Amino acid sequence: MIKTAYFCIMSLILALTFPVKAQETSSMPEDFDPLEERFKIEGAYIPNYRELMRDVIVALGQFARENKPDFQIILDGGQSLLTRGEWENNLDDLHRAEMAGAQSDDERFLLKLFSPEHPIAAGSPIRRYISVINGLLVTNQVCSGATGKLSAGVEKVVREYGLSLIGAEHCRSEQEKKEAQLALARQKIPVHADTDKTALFDLLPKTNELFLENPANIDSVSKVRNMLILTDTRRFTDKDLLVKSLGDTNYDLLIIDPFFKSSVPLTKEDVKELQTKKVGAKRLVFAVLDIAKAQDTRPYWEKGWKQSDPVWLRFQSKTDPSGLIVDFWNPAWKRILGVYFKSIMELGFDGIVLQGADTHKTYEQIIPID
Repeated sequence: MIKTAYFCIMSLILALTFPVKAQETSSMPEDFDPLEERFKIEGAYIPNYRELMRDVIVALGQFARENKPDFQIILDGGQSLLTRGEWENNLDDLHRAEMAGAQSDDERFLLKLFSPEHPIAAGSPIRRYISVINGLLVTNQVCSGATGKLSAGVEKVVREYGLSLIGAEHCRSEQEKKEAQLALARQKIPVHADTDKTALFDLLPKTNELFLENPANIDSVSKVRNMLILTDTRRFTDKDLLVKSLGDTNYDLLIIDPFFKSSVPLTKEDVKELQTKKVGAKRLVFAVLDIAKAQDTRPYWEKGWKQSDPVWLRFQSKTDPSGLIVDFWNPAWKRILGVYFKSIMELGFDGIVLQGADTHKTYEQIIPID
């Protein structure tokens, strides 16, 4: 009862920080289903999913800046949102052709040939988005064939706007792990490195030897030399054991789920305890939040919810049996995100890692416009 009342009250408060965009109410009905609209060529029914994702992140970022300016926001994914995309310009071409009365692919192609230059060129930085984030979490910049290596365009944005980089490396051997740690350390990029093939972030390393162990106090990502990501807590029997085990380490940065086993919230006292290393120095503790996936294990989940009911619970997650991909622009979902985000800040976390920012690509693939 208390939990329900809390979420209702916070929903009313956070609704003010997530105004419904005119684009959402005028150009896209609540029951819009991309799968049903796939073969319709109606510009009004194809929103700019990248801008809708940016809107969500910008709203969260602005709320943080206004209420806790030193709260750090790290994006796990979302690199394609840093700059204007070719997909977005193609969408503008489609909208322009539809307004001009084009009915076929050939007509739209001819209109595109004689269209004026786009006001925002592909590759241009999106400053309103960049200004509310502090950095990026990048996976496998070195290991697994360097599949996560940053593009030249992203590297340029990182340099020009002073974004921090942190890493996660899932390596095939201990030797590859050591090489990845050294390579990223030379670039001053702190990294969580493991040899776990499942990549579940559910293991606390058994060894007491810590890469670049650091006795200093840590108050910013730029000072972090090592880090641990532990977001799957199913191996721990209870929350107190989790907190004690993490507290008995000297990592500069911990990235954790703010809910033990997705449902039992950490307390302010838990977070405060975790913010002190075993040696007594201060460290950073970040929470994780998926902005495009709802899980039936989370406190916001209501009895009777299922895929497509409510309508914004859109697709089954391919990687998480308990998760459903959501219409991340939906006002009801944004209110839930607002409550969750605010709760994390109030628990005393130093920052947050936002996951799911690449979900816009799922919707772009459903309605191809190239």
